[in-house]
Amino acid sequence: MSDKKEKFQITEDNIFADLGLKNSEELLVRSELLSEVNRLIKNSELSQKEIAKILNISQPKVSMLTSGKLSVFSTDTLMHYLRLLGCNIEISLKPQRRISKATSRGRMVVRRNSSVRRRIKKRLQKL
Repeated sequence: MSDKKEKFQITEDNIFADLGLKNSEELLVRSELLSEVNRLIKNSELSQKEIAKILNISQPKVSMLTSGKLSVFSTDTLMHYLRLLGCNIEISLKPQRRISKATSRGRMVVRRNSSVRRRIKKRLQKL
């Protein structure tokens, strides 16, 4: 057996900052938006073709969304998709306070409208 020990670090904050990436805050926000888009797509139980029609994009682009291709989508684009999927997006800015890392930055909340699946299906029928 090898005496090699794997080295890893558990992070509870911004993984992108821990990796030393530029624009780590923007990357974190985009990843959270992409995660929410993926959750809505999965919960809708619609095909990628149907989702593509709602979002007015190609099916391969939907595939990129569902596979988490973060670099392909801007923050604005992801917020637009969330809106098309029936979400309201609320961004709040607060004065910076040094209580903790989590409270020292702005916060964004995506609020899902009730019965998202039903709303998405209605939008699809209208198209």
